[in-house]
Amino acid sequence: MSDPLFIHEKIVVEGTYGDKEVQISRCLPVHATGVDIVLLHGVYSSANLTPRNKFRFLAELLTEKGFMVWLVETSRGTREHLEGESVENWAVRAFNGKTFAQEQEDALRALKEILRRNGGKAVWLWGFSLGGIIAVSAAGLISLPGGAPAVDKLIISGTGLRVSLETERDTLKMPILSTLMETLTPDIFKRVGANSVMSFRGEFDEIFSLRSALDFIDSIGLPADKKTFFTIKGADHSFRHKKGRPDTTIMEEMVGHISGE
Repeated sequence: MSDPLFIHEKIVVEGTYGDKEVQISRCLPVHATGVDIVLLHGVYSSANLTPRNKFRFLAELLTEKGFMVWLVETSRGTREHLEGESVENWAVRAFNGKTFAQEQEDALRALKEILRRNGGKAVWLWGFSLGGIIAVSAAGLISLPGGAPAVDKLIISGTGLRVSLETERDTLKMPILSTLMETLTPDIFKRVGANSVMSFRGEFDEIFSLRSALDFIDSIGLPADKKTFFTIKGADHSFRHKKGRPDTTIMEEMVGHISGE
């Protein structure tokens, strides 16, 4: 999909770090269902409408199904990727010194702004990897006036309770991740006010094991019949590749589950 099939607008709220901008892209549905989906990216990632961004592709799939889609991209020191630059170098250039609390606060500010603008429609919050952890925290920290849950459905992709030991060693000193455990409190999982939660894990996720992904959804304080878990056959942690090859059907499969197909 080289050009967006939807009308969109860009909204900026004050961020906590770097350029001090949390950028929100609002994408209008083809035929509205009355449900808004907010997308939160993973650590060191981006969610915008540039041609090759996976969240743009996901937004196009969702708007075709009738969802209003809001892409949230957190504040950072730079949004420019150098050609051939490694993820590690990019992370240090863009996020050096940024804490998990700041990344979380960026997302919370964006969600509050979206709730202010969306006219009271149902909100489904969909987070990938670290964005899934932030989505769970947001569903526990933000409520509507009168105390009603702000998030109707919580969707998480590629998120677990514990990373592999090898991954932990590699990321312990990286920006944002190095302060994750000192900020995240166990009770946040029990405070989730959503009506249901849906979790996806790639069969070949190299960051979170199956046990870790199941433990994560089990820890969320909702009844078992309000939780669903899907394994995406052949998919990796990023949901970009199937058995090592780029494959857009991964996103299509997840959207199919979400839209009830």
